Parts: sequence; C-alpha cells; structure tokens
Amino acid sequence: MNTATSGLVGRDTEIAEVEAMLTGAAEEAGRVVVVSAGAGTGKTALLDDAVRRARRSGFTVLTARGSSAERELPFGLVSRLFEPVLPDLVEAGLVSCAGSLSRARELPVTRPAGEASLTELYALHRGLAHLASRAPVLVAVDDLQWLDQQSLRWLSTLPQRVEHARIAVLLTVCPGEPCTDTAALDELLAVSTAELHPAALGAPDAATLVERALTAPPDASFVASFLRETGGNPLCVTELTAVLKDRAVTPTAGPAAVLGDIAVPRLASRLHARLRRISPYALDVARAVAVLGDDADVGRVAAVCGVEPPVVMEVTTALGRAGLLRVADRSLSCAQPLLRGTMIQHLPFAELRTLRGAAARILRDTGAPEDRLVEQLMATPAPAEPWVVAVLRDAAESALGRGEPDMAVAYLARALAEPVPDEDRIPLLRALGRAEGYLDFGAAIRHLTTVSAHPAEPERRPGVVRELAELLAMTGRHEAAVELVRTRTGPVSTDQALCSVELQFDCEATAEAAARQLHRLPRPAPQGGAADGRYLSLLALRTGWAGRSRSRAVALAQQALMVLPLTPDAMRPILRSVLVLAQAGRAEEAHEFCDAMVGHAERWQHRPAIAAARSLRGVVAHRLGRLPAAAEDARIAFEMLIGCGAPRRTGAAVELLARRVEILVDLGGYDEAERLVELSDLCGDLPKTWGGTALLLARGRLRAAAGHPAEGLRDLLAAGRRLPSWNVANPAVAPWQAESSAALLALGETAGARRKAAEAVELARRWGAPGPLGVALRTLGAAAGGPQGPAALEESVSVLRRSTDRFELARSLAEYGTGLSRDKRPVPARRALRAALDLAEECGCADLATRSRIELSASGGRPPKSSHTDGVAALTAAELRTAMLAAEGKSNRELAEVLSVGQRTVEIHLTNAYRKLGIGGRDRLPAVLQGMPTALADSR
Repeated sequence: MNTATSGLVGRDTEIAEVEAMLTGAAEEAGRVVVVSAGAGTGKTALLDDAVRRARRSGFTVLTARGSSAERELPFGLVSRLFEPVLPDLVEAGLVSCAGSLSRARELPVTRPAGEASLTELYALHRGLAHLASRAPVLVAVDDLQWLDQQSLRWLSTLPQRVEHARIAVLLTVCPGEPCTDTAALDELLAVSTAELHPAALGAPDAATLVERALTAPPDASFVASFLRETGGNPLCVTELTAVLKDRAVTPTAGPAAVLGDIAVPRLASRLHARLRRISPYALDVARAVAVLGDDADVGRVAAVCGVEPPVVMEVTTALGRAGLLRVADRSLSCAQPLLRGTMIQHLPFAELRTLRGAAARILRDTGAPEDRLVEQLMATPAPAEPWVVAVLRDAAESALGRGEPDMAVAYLARALAEPVPDEDRIPLLRALGRAEGYLDFGAAIRHLTTVSAHPAEPERRPGVVRELAELLAMTGRHEAAVELVRTRTGPVSTDQALCSVELQFDCEATAEAAARQLHRLPRPAPQGGAADGRYLSLLALRTGWAGRSRSRAVALAQQALMVLPLTPDAMRPILRSVLVLAQAGRAEEAHEFCDAMVGHAERWQHRPAIAAARSLRGVVAHRLGRLPAAAEDARIAFEMLIGCGAPRRTGAAVELLARRVEILVDLGGYDEAERLVELSDLCGDLPKTWGGTALLLARGRLRAAAGHPAEGLRDLLAAGRRLPSWNVANPAVAPWQAESSAALLALGETAGARRKAAEAVELARRWGAPGPLGVALRTLGAAAGGPQGPAALEESVSVLRRSTDRFELARSLAEYGTGLSRDKRPVPARRALRAALDLAEECGCADLATRSRIELSASGGRPPKSSHTDGVAALTAAELRTAMLAAEGKSNRELAEVLSVGQRTVEIHLTNAYRKLGIGGRDRLPAVLQGMPTALADSR
C-alpha cells in the first residue's frame, strides 16, 4: 500500500480500500466503492486523493461533483463527467455517444427518465467501455445526493458492467440530504462492492494536523480541548487550525482554554449553505438547537423557531443523518461544539436576542433547571419580563451558596439591567454589594454606600451599615466607618452597638472609649447566636489583652465559638476567639479551628475571609514551630487581601503584613521582610491603629535582628507606648518588653535589658501560658549576669518543653547550650545544642540551624551529618506523595482525607518536604517536582 505521498491523516483503512479498488481495475476486476458519511468527514478529500493516485497510475479519470443547481438538468453531471474525453470519443468514431450527450442537454426536464433515455444510457456505456479498452478508467463522483435523476440512474447501472472491466468507480454520498431519486440511490448503494464510513479523527491524528498547521507540537491538554470542540470532524479540524494559524496561536494549555470562544467564518458560510439545501426549515431548526444547548428537544425547538413539531422531527432526522446534529432519545444537540459556537456567533444580534428571549420563556414554562434558564438570560439581553429579576436574584443566592461569588455578581448586575422599580432596585443593590464584598472592596463599597443612603426599612439598615462600615475599616477609612455607625435614626440595635465597639477598637484614639462602651452593653440573650457570639468574643479579646485571667479568657472564647454561626459575617469574631485560644497556650486546638475556617472560607470563595483565616493559621503555625507553612499562609493571605482592593499602607493589610514580617524575621528572611515594608511605604510613621501598632512591633524586631538595634528599639518602645490605649499588658499578645530587652542588650545597656526582661517575666507568670513565659525567661537569662542567667535559661527550656512552641524551645535550647559552652560545660552544652539543631531543622528554620551547628562546633562537638540528601531524592515515600498531591492544589484537609491521616501528619510531611527541597512553601512545589525522576514519580 502506498500512503507515503498522501496528505490524509487517520484514513489508512480507506486509502487501503482505494488502492485495492485501483489495483483491481488495472487487472480487469472493476469495483464500485461508495464513501457514505456525514458532512465534513473528509469524503471529498478521500476522493481527490484517489483521483491523484489514479492519474499517477495512468488511469483515465472522469470526475465531477453533484450540484444542487443542476439537479433538474437531465444528464447534467454525466455531461460534465464525459466532457474532457468527448474529442477522443469522436475521434474513435463513437459519434452516437457524443451526440447522446449533446441531445441529453436539450431534453425537456419533465421527460420520464426511463422511456426516453435508454439509447443514451447504452451509448454512454459504449463510450466508457471504449475508454477502458485504452487504459484503466476511474469514475469519481462526489455528492451523489445532488445528482440529476438521469445521471443517478446511469450510475446505478454501473456495478453490473464493471465487474470484469478495467473500470473503478468511487462515489461519495452524505446521508440525510435530499435526493432526486431515492430508489435509484438505494439500489446503487445496495449493489456496490464496498461501502466506507470514515470515522472521526482521534487524538494522535488531531495532534498531527495541529502540528502541521501551527509548526509546533501541541500539549496533551490542547489536543483534548481541540478534539472536544471539533469532535474529530475533519472539516472542523481543518477550519479551526486555519483560524489558529492566522492568529499565530501556540498550542499549549493557556490558549486551549479559549478554543470554545473562537468562531470560524468560512465554516459558518458552508454550514448555512448546506442547511438551506437540506430543508427550508433546517437553518432555523439548527439555530434553535444551538441556542437551547443542552435543553433542546423537539417540542422546545418547535416553539423557539415557530415550526410544527412533525416538521422539526423530519428536519432533525435529516440533520442527524447528515452528521450535523446528535439525536438521542428526546434530546437534540449540535454534533460538534464548534458548530454550535459558530452558528450562535454568526447570528445577527437582533435575531439572537429574540431567540434567547424565546428560549428563556420556553425553558421557564417547561420547568427547566434554574441554571439553564439563567444561561439564556445571561447570554444576551432578552425582552423584559416581570419574572426575570426574581430568577436572577434566586440564581445569585444559589451561586453564593455554591461558592461562586463571581457568578452571583454577574447575575445581579444582569438583573439590575432590567427595568426594575426603585423599591426592588435597592434590595438588588444590597445583594450585589454583599456578593462583591467576597471579591472587590471598591465595588462593594460603592453599591452599599448607595443602599445605606436610601431611606430603606429600619430593619434592613443595621445590617447594611455594619457590612459597609467593616469594608470601610478594612480599607483604612476608620473615621468614615465610625461616623457611618454613629449616624443613625431610631433605636440602636445590639448588632450596631457591637459594630461600633469593634471599629473603635481598631484605632488607638478610640480604643479606651470602645472598652467603656463594651462594658456598658448588656449581654445579648444567652445563646443568642451571632450577636451573643460577637459580644463574647470581644470580652475574650479584652480579657486576653489585660493578661490577668487566662482561664476566663479561654472560657469566653469557647463560649463564643459555641454560639457563632459558620457564616462569612461571623468570620471576624470566630477568628478573634481562636486567636485568644492560641495566646492562651492552646495552639493545637486553635490550629484545628483555623483549618476548619480556611476550609469553610474556601468553599464560600470569600476572599477576605480566606485571607483572614489563612493569616491566623500562619500565626498559629508560627507558634507551633511550623515556619515554612506559616510563611506560605502569611504570604497568600496578604496577597489575597491586596487583590481584593485593600490598600497596602492602611486597614487590614497592615496587620497581615505585620504577621508576615514576624515569621520572616524568625526564618532569617530579613531582606525580604524589609522589601515588603518598603513596598508598602511603611518605613516611616505608621498608622495609629491596631494593625499599625502590630507592624511597629514587627518592624522593631526586624531592625534589631538585622543589625540595627537602635532603630529597632525606637520602634519597640513606640509600640509599648501605644499599647496601654488598648490596655494590653499580656506578653502573649505583644511581647514588646522581651524584644526591647534584646535590643538594649545588643546596644550594651545591660541594666535596662535586665529591667525589661524582668518585667516581661512578671507579666508572663501572671498570664500563665508556658510559651510567653519561656520566651521571657530566655530574654532574662541572656541579660542577667552571674548565676541568675543560666538558671533562667534552664527554666526557659524546662517551661517550653511543656508547651507546643517548638521553635521557641529550639531558640532557648540554642541559647542555653551556648551559655553552657561559655561556662566551660561542654558535655551538657553539646547535648542542648544538638537538641536545638534537631528542632531547628524540624521547624524548617535554616538560620537557627546554622547558628546551632556553629555553636556546637565551637563547643567541641561534631555536628551530626545531615540524614537528608538534597532535593526530591531526600523525601520519604509519604513525604513525596503528600508533596505531589499538594502541588496539585489540594488543601491540607483534602490531603488528610486522601491519605487517611491526620492533618497534623500532613503538616509534618509538608514541613519536612519544604526543608529538604529548600523551598519556603507549597507554591514552589510544582516547579521543584516538575523535573522529578520517573522512578520517584512512580512511587505515587
């Protein structure tokens, strides 16, 4: 079989049949082969390839294509078929054959085919036999269904005449298209030697064609999308690749996502012409099917295009046979998505609008699912109907419930495009503002501002005011937020009063007034849900700030968590309560809450809530010594909040930046932390807010750790002067005394360092949580002279061993071991430093591990060889599997479910993987694991 010169792809079987047909004809064993398949399946291309092969083999080729314009012209196709060889026939003395062709053109079109054409048929057979006596003949006819009746009758007599002749006959037909003589066509198909049915192209064939056209090998994802759009139909494949070539598209995953939006103009014109030839109603029916999409059935299509159902059934049956529609049970659909998109995109806008409106009404009347109805309403403006707004509003609510706030925003914006009365427009604007609050602070503020200024019903106003005030505060407009809450009419609701307290707590100037207001407020009804939980969470926060009663703070936080609902509105008081638990030494419990809240926020796709939950999870992971995971959460949280429109220099972004800087300082990432502060233009004066004070403390730590203790001390002392406004005396909340002590010690001010350290120890003992006390004791041990220093360091280690603060324990062990080494006690020093080194590596802190290793060497000990090689090969099987699933985007909760382990185990595996791979978080996992050896990949 010679297929090397063929340009056809995926047609080896058909080419082999053509070769056999030509070989048989050359050996006086003629055959009739019919290629029967739907539109665009490559029938013509196969016939053209056969013609080229025949001519190369010395055949006389008679070829023509059926034409709908000539189907009423007697022997119209046969005349065109024989026209090139008429001179040869005349020269051979076959004047009767040539004359028959000439007379056939002049016959009246009303003449019956049978009685008047027998002479002509015989003459044509004589002419064909003469040609075959000189050389093998190929008769190749495309589109049998469009032949005139006489030509079709002549072809139907060929199978019996070519069996022992040097004549090959190749015919193509598209089922479903109308024919002038169905009986003659059926007879021809019945007696043909072979009937071929070319199949759709597969992925390898499509990939070959795409690579030929775009001169680049396509990605597997691109090929999959390409096949999904074209259905492997050769015509669709060819036309789409031509458009992609014109646009210089690269066949990779990115462009694959937009294949469905591409229209093919040439395909549209061909499709429309073919549909009009099939039936006067075919184009309207096909457009109705395209517009209705997955909801198309005979009844709905008939209603949309205004055609009787029996006619629609007849047309859709023909279109199905022609390969243009899929007809399954009661449903109808376009055979290829590309055909549907092309038809829709080439509809005149006015007609498309009319069809969409009709489709929406019919879907509503026939009880179609809400999402299908909404799809029609969203596709293009439809004629205004009273029910449209209600449908879109309900769809928006459902979208929020599914975690699709972007869709909710789109539905509500579309509803507002309807002619809505003012009393209905305000609720829509409020719903739009709430949905935008999931994604875009600026848009949400604009719409909620309009709503808050409207004289709405009193019971609606407090909720709108609180939502708007919280958004204003998050974007740094605290004064406007407080003023909004104060400007009210009628009695103040508990919810509004609590909102006022929360807003005033954010600012240094109003924090004391907020505390007085909170203590004057009566507690909402016990088990009162959101208001009661918000109130309890504020009391827990205040109790934790004071640092006098850890048990009461924990009890209040737990009560709040019991009554607060799991909704986006309750996220702030929930996380406030969880923070109190973490500060009280219940970090593991707090981390479980954070994991749960991250999961809920991600299901809601409430980006500010995701940012808040991930930021707090980073804080808690930091306390637990999981530094790489903490850094990743802090980074994602900060960037997500900025992406929602929060200004870098003000509002909630400043507090999230402070948390990120704290983690980077302990990781030794001083340059990155400094760059972040500079990028936010926060190197000078900081906002006098809670977030600004937190950043002042974090910046002070950064500057002191980076070798600028004087500048760091200024920031730390400034933070200490601000904190009394909030009545913060708890080192678990703001350890400014201990950090100031370290800065003073670096400046050589030993006495001042001891005073600050002693103050930190006293406050930490009063609070009672082991973590802050261990940190304060370590600071005292570093600052104190004589026997008090080693004793304080030893107690710091002892206290931290009872806590979950693994990183702080590693720091205290390193400090303790260093002190023992300087006191000439090498054996216990090496023991402490080895423990510090192990813990530092477990926590993923290379900076502390390096310092511990150096001190261990200085104490005369041999640093242990790392048990880990570098890179992917260092990972255990469990760590590798966890890392690979995390690289696919799975959350820790999902990983725990897939691996059937606890979330703590997942975190340990990921922390170890980050350390061994030398990366800071999961965002770099895909790049690191991309070059993974096959043997390792198989370990999945």
